[in-house]
Amino acid sequence: MFERFTAGCRRAVVLAQEEARMLESSTTGPEHLMLGLLGLPDDAAVAVLVEGGLDLRTARDTVRGRRAAPGPELDAEALDTIGIDLDAVREKVEAVFGVGALSGAGGAAGRRRRGSGSLTGGHLPFTPQAKKALELSLREALALKSREILPGHLLLGLLRVEDSPATRLVRAHGFDLAALSERVRATLV
Repeated sequence: MFERFTAGCRRAVVLAQEEARMLESSTTGPEHLMLGLLGLPDDAAVAVLVEGGLDLRTARDTVRGRRAAPGPELDAEALDTIGIDLDAVREKVEAVFGVGALSGAGGAAGRRRRGSGSLTGGHLPFTPQAKKALELSLREALALKSREILPGHLLLGLLRVEDSPATRLVRAHGFDLAALSERVRATLV
C-alpha cells in the first residue's frame, strides 16, 4: 500500500513518527498521523483544517495536553509579555538539535545519549486505529478513482476512524466531520 503514497503523504507519515517520538510515545497513533498531516500546511486538503483554525502548533498543544503545573505556564506567559514565544524557541531548538532535545535525561535525547534508542532511527509501530486510518486512506483513494494516495486521502481515512484521538481533536476544534470530509473531497477532485 505504501508504494501508492505520494511523496507528500509519505512525508506526513515520517512527520507522524517524529511527532510520536517527540511526545515520547512508543507507538504511532491517529493523533500523530494528524500532526504529520498538519506538518504539510501547503497541501490543499490540510489547508481546510488550517483555515478552520487547526494548525500544527494548536493540534500539538492539544495532543500534548497543557500541564496543570503553574510554573511552566507562568514562565511562558512571562516570556510572551516580552515578545519571546516559548513554543517557537522549542521548535527552533528541536530543528537544530533534534526532536525531543529539550526533554532532558528521561526523554528521547537522554535515551540517545545512553545508546538505547535513536531520535531518527527505528520504526514506531502503528496502533490499530492508525492502521485502520491508513487502510481507509487507500479505500478513499480507490473510491475517488485515484491511483495514488494523497495527504487528503489520508485525512479522509483519519476522519472515518470512529472515536479516535484524531477525530476527537478535530471535533474539539469545532469541525463537523461530515462537512469537513466533503470539503476535503472537494480538494481531491
